[in-house]
Amino acid sequence: MDGENEHHEVIEFHEYPEPQRNRTLNWVDLLTVLGGIIVIYIVLALGTLWLMKIWPNERVLMYLNAFLTQFSFILLILLLKVVRHWKWSDFGWRSVPLRKILPNIVKTYAITWVLNIGYVIFLYKQGMSPPTTDVYTKLLGQSSGVALILNLLLAGVLAPLVEETMFRGLIYGSLRTYCGKWTAAVISAAIFSGLHFQAYGFIPRFVLGIALVYLFDKYKSLYPNVALHSLNNVVATLIAAKFTG
Repeated sequence: MDGENEHHEVIEFHEYPEPQRNRTLNWVDLLTVLGGIIVIYIVLALGTLWLMKIWPNERVLMYLNAFLTQFSFILLILLLKVVRHWKWSDFGWRSVPLRKILPNIVKTYAITWVLNIGYVIFLYKQGMSPPTTDVYTKLLGQSSGVALILNLLLAGVLAPLVEETMFRGLIYGSLRTYCGKWTAAVISAAIFSGLHFQAYGFIPRFVLGIALVYLFDKYKSLYPNVALHSLNNVVATLIAAKFTG
């Protein structure tokens, strides 16, 4: 009986045991992936600018660019999966009891909001305000029914699934092998935020990136990350639609 109790206690203590080690990319492959991401952004940006000359519907082109960016990331992930013979679990897609860890997700989200509100207040006191011509402001600030549905689909569903696979499962997961957890967290969060190409929102997205790394490192799964990322984007989308609509 004592032996059974001791065994039961060990299982409870290791509630989220470290799974089989993630597959990681070597430096050459990792830099190739990062280069591929940059190429995607450049090609789509140049293509959008070219289309604006012959079809100056800015709103439609912004949506086209946003969705094509996410689908290009999906193709990059699938290509890597096929070439390297990875399973989805190798990217970090492992099941966890979401209902049980939901309070920690909400708490982490609340902390990011407190930090980001402090950042906004600081900028406001410095006489700075969000740019009204920013792409994200133009997209998320639309309150019409169709636009809101597209925004929720893009920001609340597609982006969290794709970006968490790319930036946390793949990039952070590989960087952690070479430069340690904290350095990898900072670098991956900076890449995640920087690739949104929005100076005003760099710090809030960097904070979100660190929070997402924390969840991924704690639960060894991307599901909590997607939940937090989606929650953050949905709330931001609804707030933007309300205040600018």
